[in-house]
Amino acid sequence: MNMRRVALLAQKEARHILRDWRTLYMAFGIPLLLLILFGYALTMDIDRIPLVVVDQDHSTESRDLAGSFERASYFTIVDRSDSADGILHAFRTNQAKAALAIPVRFARMLGRGEAAEVQLIVDGTDANVASITIGYASAIAQMQTIHLAVNALNQQGLAGGVRLKPPITVQSRNWFNTTLKSQWYLVPGLVALIMAMMSAILMSLTVAREWENGTMEQLLATPVTPPEILLGKLIPYFGIGLGQLTLIAAAGVVLFDVPIRGNLGSLYLMSAIFLVGSLAQGLLISIVMRQQQLAMQFALLTTMLPALLLSGFMAPIASMPKLIQVISYIVPARYFLVIVRGLFLKGISLSAVWPQALALIVFATLMLTLGVRKFKTRIE
Repeated sequence: MNMRRVALLAQKEARHILRDWRTLYMAFGIPLLLLILFGYALTMDIDRIPLVVVDQDHSTESRDLAGSFERASYFTIVDRSDSADGILHAFRTNQAKAALAIPVRFARMLGRGEAAEVQLIVDGTDANVASITIGYASAIAQMQTIHLAVNALNQQGLAGGVRLKPPITVQSRNWFNTTLKSQWYLVPGLVALIMAMMSAILMSLTVAREWENGTMEQLLATPVTPPEILLGKLIPYFGIGLGQLTLIAAAGVVLFDVPIRGNLGSLYLMSAIFLVGSLAQGLLISIVMRQQQLAMQFALLTTMLPALLLSGFMAPIASMPKLIQVISYIVPARYFLVIVRGLFLKGISLSAVWPQALALIVFATLMLTLGVRKFKTRIE
């Protein structure tokens, strides 16, 4: 392989990129736009759930129960009423996602030591929000029950002269993401998603563009070999990919305060391996398709959707059906996502992610080999 020819081909490709503002926009403008849109619009933090309180008892105890929901900050009381007639209207108009119905004689039943029941009605349109709402409400109701039981024992003198306290106090501590910001979880995932998608899409246009413009025939008439052509086209986009990583990581730190606790050298090394595989995948698509529009569509289909749905970015892989879990093993973003989240949030070393790194190396080698074999030097 003649490295001088490779350098000249890389220089030619770099000049073409710099002269085409659309390529530069796709390389740097779209990734930044995607990061901002996903980072601000896509959030897994569910709080301030609009709640309707139907208090038919109007007692101190019922007001205290409703107040416990409001004090927890997970709920926002949007309406108070003594009739359940408006709940359906509130759900249909999206004014509320849950309703707390406190029946008549609620305080009287508590005073008698009987089990007092309240009803929580939840809008089940969004199953995820509904299940989280029920979990919040159950935790609040459980804590309220414990405090009521302790107060009742103290008031009735059954505590033996000692002021009782709740038997178990849970003090939680969150590691790696102390405030549980969903952006801290999403931004590293967006690094993997955007790099996988944009690298393959940009690279998928290179060879196809040469065939459509009629310049591939001129290139094949020169002494360059297929590996030299492919490497010369890959190098400029490899630099663009590292630039995308720098841009996205810096924007994540500045805009969303996402920490980078791991070694930057390790981050760039693992990203470089992932980039080679993604670029080689796009190059293979470009070689096989030979049409820019078709190549871009196929690259989008084979990179964005798997990276978005099968990598663990949107949902844990363990919760997926077994067949989907098996299919996810062929998605390179699955392995890179583990690495990048670990480096960003946990500060892990490379020894902790060597299986994922090995999988990325195998994928990159496979894509490069297929690209070289599929590249034809004869015009058909």
